[in-house]
Amino acid sequence: MATLQPGERVVREGTFLYDLQIECDVRIVYSPIHYGTGDWEDPPEIQNDLEQDTYYVQYGSTTERGRFNAGGGGHRSLPEAMAAAEAAPGIGPTVRWLGPSANDA
Repeated sequence: MATLQPGERVVREGTFLYDLQIECDVRIVYSPIHYGTGDWEDPPEIQNDLEQDTYYVQYGSTTERGRFNAGGGGHRSLPEAMAAAEAAPGIGPTVRWLGPSANDA
């Protein structure tokens, strides 16, 4: 399971179908940090961590529910992160969000 860092919280949860057959978890995590690449060849605004509200999409394992082993993107808003998950190649159309959106995200 992907461990949340200090200040992070899950703001949206759902499921997606892998290979249109296997139900997997998806979640969006709010973070007060936009993590940089850490690559010295990148410009500082990409290389370094920034204090900035950011939303990350995390995808669950295809073999173990509740374990998040893939993810991506640093999105500026919850709707932007949701749209990215819903547009993900191969799985986006199968994303189903559970419950209401977190209003305080």
